[in-house]
Amino acid sequence: MLRSTFLYPPHHHVGHLKAGRADLLRLGALFRVAATSSRSAVYIPLPPGCRPTALAGGDTPALPVLLAREDTGLRPSDWPDLRRSMRRSSAPLQVTAPAARPPDRPDDVHRRTDRRPARFSEHAGTITITARAELLFWIGDWLTDLGDRVVQDPHIHRHGESFLGDMAGFFDPRRTDQPMHAFCVVAVEPIFHRDRWRKQPAK
Repeated sequence: MLRSTFLYPPHHHVGHLKAGRADLLRLGALFRVAATSSRSAVYIPLPPGCRPTALAGGDTPALPVLLAREDTGLRPSDWPDLRRSMRRSSAPLQVTAPAARPPDRPDDVHRRTDRRPARFSEHAGTITITARAELLFWIGDWLTDLGDRVVQDPHIHRHGESFLGDMAGFFDPRRTDQPMHAFCVVAVEPIFHRDRWRKQPAK
């Protein structure tokens, strides 16, 4: 369970991801886990107490996420039936994620990503992200790098949250009419919000 990760579907071709440092590190690891097997998918449920966010004047609910390599053959429409069968027969499984690598990639990887970006879809109240293994690894490494940078971010310490970057180029780098071209990633860490803790009564 990721307890502070909220992923909102695209509005005007931009999705929104809000997460704390620990969850950014976990999320990066989960993308790498999804990249390791053509027979597996990773499901990330909504955290408890999840609330909609205001995007362009309207409330937009966060959604659970399903991650898979594209060679699993998993379609978004397959997920509801698959999830029901898992509830009947699932067993706990412990998985070790591959170690993160630097998020920088050589030019040839960028070119392959431009030609074949990740696929984003929304079906039955679930966001599904599928991509080639190499791209899932890359997204995971990028998220881990963001998580590592959170504690040094001055905006986190002042305001409790900070814009870390756009996950652009992974989905639709040319900003065509596809459903999404970027994720806006915001770190949310109230523990770093000094004013909030000053106002709390002493125990």
